[in-house]
Amino acid sequence: MVVVRKAVQEDLDDVAKIYEHIHVEEERGAISTGWIKNIYPVRKTATDSFERNDLFVMQDEGKTVAAAIINKVQVPCYIEAAWKHSAEKNEVMVLHTLVVEPSEKRKGYGRSFVAFYEAYAEKNGCRELRMDTNAVNLNARAMYRKLGYEEIGIVSCEFNGIPNVRLVCLEKYIGCPDCGNTVGD
Repeated sequence: MVVVRKAVQEDLDDVAKIYEHIHVEEERGAISTGWIKNIYPVRKTATDSFERNDLFVMQDEGKTVAAAIINKVQVPCYIEAAWKHSAEKNEVMVLHTLVVEPSEKRKGYGRSFVAFYEAYAEKNGCRELRMDTNAVNLNARAMYRKLGYEEIGIVSCEFNGIPNVRLVCLEKYIGCPDCGNTVGD
């Protein structure tokens, strides 16, 4: 059974291992995320988000297969993005650092995690969904497009200690909680 839940202390090792496995795949040339080993993401990324209570893990039959950070924190370079939908800060939910264990790819975990994120945002009164990815991460960009996210622009910045990132900003409007318009309308 697949379940997504808030991370507990015991999940940090599993999340850090996923980060490491992604870095190994990047070094092999098997994937392209634009992340850099020992810079981002690292165990401290998981630990900091756990301490903020915004780290989530996905488990399948008790095995951690994916993780992400979900909160209302928009990264500073988002201010440069030309968002199509305006929303108050408390109405915007952001998905950060979505990772799927490389040995578990192509099983729908990424799509399922995004579906959880959307439901979580709606449950928490957020009508505007935002996320980002490195421009070189073509797999993530394709998945997000298929899931209805629009690339609204690319911002050049230093991102989480990685210089010269071309950050693709994506958004999806899921409706106005007060007027009844929701996902799928």
